Amino acid sequence: MKAKLIVLVATLILTSVKTFAGWYNIYNYTGLIDRYPVTLSFQVKEGYFGEPAKKHYNVIGVYKYDKVNHPIRLEGVFTQSTQELKIYEIGTNDRISATFHLNFSPQQLTGSWSRGKSKLKVNLRLVNRLSDRSDEAFDNIQILQFPSLQHYYFIGVYAKKSKSTEAHMRELKIINKETNRVFQILNFEPIETPTGNVMTIIYDNITTGKNNDFLISNQIGRVGGYLNVNFNVKNKQFVLNPEPVAEGG
Repeated sequence: MKAKLIVLVATLILTSVKTFAGWYNIYNYTGLIDRYPVTLSFQVKEGYFGEPAKKHYNVIGVYKYDKVNHPIRLEGVFTQSTQELKIYEIGTNDRISATFHLNFSPQQLTGSWSRGKSKLKVNLRLVNRLSDRSDEAFDNIQILQFPSLQHYYFIGVYAKKSKSTEAHMRELKIINKETNRVFQILNFEPIETPTGNVMTIIYDNITTGKNNDFLISNQIGRVGGYLNVNFNVKNKQFVLNPEPVAEGG
C-alpha cells in the first residue's frame, strides 16, 4: 500500500505538475442510468500527465450505483467546442468496461451508457460544484472517493478558506456499503498540514490495502506524504494517527 503511494508521488514529481490552486473544476451529480439511481463526480483538468497513452485525457472521476455503493473509476475526454464528454468506466485490471457519451451543461448531463450491445439512457442533475479557480471560500462540498474498502466507501468533505490558494479535505466520511449509513467520520482540522489534495487528482487521495487499513494523502514535507488509518478490531473503529508521515523521511 505504501509502495503504491510512493509511485504516485514520484510520478507527480517527475512530470513537474503544479499541485495547487487555479486549475480544476469538479462537478457532482445524481440521477439515473436507465432506472438505476447513481452518484457521479468528475473533474475537468488541463491535460493528463504521467501516462503518455492518455495524454489527451482531461477528465477523471468516479461513480457508483446507489444500491451497490461500490465506487468505479472514470477517465475520459471533454471536448469544449461541442460540450461533449466521452468517459470510460475503468474496471478490473484497468480495462475499459463501459463508456458514457454525455452532453454537458452546467446543470445537467444527458446521454448514454453502453457496454457491448447494451445501451442505457443517462439523465443526471447537478448537486454542486467545486471550483479551485478563484479565491472564493466554500465548505461542505462532498465528493465520492476512489478506491473503497470491502465493506466501506468514502466521502471526502472539502472546504476552502477565503483567499486560500487551495481546497483541502477537512473530514472523511466512512460509510457502510450495505446500509449506506455513516459508520464513522475522521476529522483533519486539527492537523496543521492540509489533507486530501497532494495527488492533484482529487480522487486518488486514498490508498487501500487488503484489510481495513488505509492511507490518506497529506501535504507534509517537500513532496507530500500521508496519514495512517488503522482499524481497531476490538473496538470496531477506525483510528487516525494525527502525525503525518513525509515521503523520503
